[in-house]
Amino acid sequence: MATDALEYQNIFVEELGCLNRGYFKLSKTNLMFKNMATGKVQTISVDDIDEIAWQKLANKMGIRLSLKNGLHHRFGGFKSAEVDKISSFCSSNWRKTLKKNDLAVKGWNYGDADIIGPNLVFNVDNKVAFEFPLTNVAKCDKNKAEASLEFHVNEDCPVQLTEMRFHIPQDIDATDDVDLAEEFCKAIRQFVEVESDKVQPLVMLPQILLATPRGRYDIKIYQHHLLFHGKTYDYKIPFKTITRMFLLPHKDGRRMFFVLHINPPIRQGQTRYPFLVLEFQKEEDIDVELALTEDQLSQQFKGKLDRKMSGFLYEIIAKLFRVLVNSKIIVPGNFIGTSGTPTVPCSYRQTSGYLYPLEKGFVFVHKPTLYIRFEEIDNVHFARSDVSTRSFDFEIVQKNGTSVLFGSVGKEEYNKLFDYAQAKGLKIRNATRIADKPSYKEDIFAGSDEELDPYKEGLKRDAAQRGREESESDSEDEDFDLDKEVKKRKEIAAEDSSEGSASEPDEEYSTGGSDVSDDIAQTAKKQAKKEAKKEKKEKKEKASSSKKGGDKEKKKKDPNAPKRPQTAYFIWFNENRNKIKKEGDSVSDTASRAGQMWKAMSDADKKVSLFKSINLRYRQASIRNHYRDQAFPYRPCSLIHTQLYYRDSVNSAVSEHPIW
Repeated sequence: MATDALEYQNIFVEELGCLNRGYFKLSKTNLMFKNMATGKVQTISVDDIDEIAWQKLANKMGIRLSLKNGLHHRFGGFKSAEVDKISSFCSSNWRKTLKKNDLAVKGWNYGDADIIGPNLVFNVDNKVAFEFPLTNVAKCDKNKAEASLEFHVNEDCPVQLTEMRFHIPQDIDATDDVDLAEEFCKAIRQFVEVESDKVQPLVMLPQILLATPRGRYDIKIYQHHLLFHGKTYDYKIPFKTITRMFLLPHKDGRRMFFVLHINPPIRQGQTRYPFLVLEFQKEEDIDVELALTEDQLSQQFKGKLDRKMSGFLYEIIAKLFRVLVNSKIIVPGNFIGTSGTPTVPCSYRQTSGYLYPLEKGFVFVHKPTLYIRFEEIDNVHFARSDVSTRSFDFEIVQKNGTSVLFGSVGKEEYNKLFDYAQAKGLKIRNATRIADKPSYKEDIFAGSDEELDPYKEGLKRDAAQRGREESESDSEDEDFDLDKEVKKRKEIAAEDSSEGSASEPDEEYSTGGSDVSDDIAQTAKKQAKKEAKKEKKEKKEKASSSKKGGDKEKKKKDPNAPKRPQTAYFIWFNENRNKIKKEGDSVSDTASRAGQMWKAMSDADKKVSLFKSINLRYRQASIRNHYRDQAFPYRPCSLIHTQLYYRDSVNSAVSEHPIW
């Protein structure tokens, strides 16, 4: 019985020199490969497959697919014993024969270089020695009888092939004078698409705003890559490095974000940008005309693109990228926030942005842009913010142990995010939902234009509840009169005792008297407790009032008294202020920079300023003592105190800075 599907793990695909591992699946209708690092799914339909072969890839076996459009795909990491299972699956489900390719292992460095579709295949003795897609080639130059190929650089690949040279001699028996090396380079340049005057882009989009990296760029769209030309930086991005695309609406409803996820990322200096965020005005229109004929469009893109297109700018760009990259564009799903848009305003680290809960993950735009897939998430946590009770923190803990914290999320978004996480099957650490809003009584005196403040209404409700409780306790105290109750019960006890024998003790026969005395005692105890509490409260109030009254008044500052001496830091700061201050700095910026410089200085550099500070302390102490002696002439001479103060200042400075 034939199997309906075959699944394999730890299968690798080579992309720009890197071996990317993932999951491999063969089904009746297609072939699927899911990258474990990026989560990108590559699907190849059975109808597009021209040939399938079994061959050696590195130190393990692999599958080589030849598509009808000329592209080659290779998947490695299979065990040798899987050949029979895969062969029977292909013959029974796909009606295709699994061929076995033998590779050239002679080690010769000469052979035939054939260009088959967008691939270069080097054959030795009619066997394949190596092959690579020409889209990996960045540049092709000719030097005499030599063709030099330079490849795109992948920053994530530690060891990579960057250049290859082919020596192509002239044919001695050839009658016509044809430069074979030049013809070879021309054939390769058809797929390289080097930017030149001869190669025209499909379309050019001028001055497109990018939120990340910030700036305006002229975008040239070719058949296999993009060119971003800015004032300072230029980027070339092959379409096959674009793993995902997102089209996200802004909260204000007037703008749109178009996000490109790139692997490997582009670089500006030491900064890497795995995401490009294009920002468009929603109402901006554009008319474009592609630099292709109708026949070329129908042959290459099967009628998916029109030669002339007009409409909103973000829609035109999304349509172009959808066809050229051959990948779906991810848009928000059913989640709608309180703003009426599929976004939640929040902050990540020190930057505010927007969180988009999607069907298979979360996207945060835009600085930095983050994409977190559900399969990477271990659990989520709804935490109360330490800053304000009107917001909370939303934490995502990933399976690799790292956590991403989104702060300043409005409290009104709590239930919506909670329901969303619950519906998607995410593990919630604190699985509690906030109760619905209480129904507030409408204030008939409030204006119709005034908005209802839940916080204010909650305070009103609590105050009214406390007032009711106090009024109930007061009414109970007013209804009960202790003196009247005692007098009444004494009269009842006297009547009961007069009915019995006067010579016998009342307690022996009259039970009513004992009950009355017990009740009176209990009531008296309660009243005594109340009075004790009242006295305690009065004593506390008296103590607090006496404490307030007994506080010493603040000493008034003498305006004529000498000022305190400056510290070593301020002496150094005043001397070097002009050197520290930069153009456009505020007072706080200058002070902050000075503090950092002072902190970084060594004790030897601070030595001069510290000695100046000590001398200034000595002089100021003498002046201050002289002023104090004039104000209080009967005090003893303060010269000794001044000397002691100077000695202590020096000793403390030496102890703090042992380098002296």
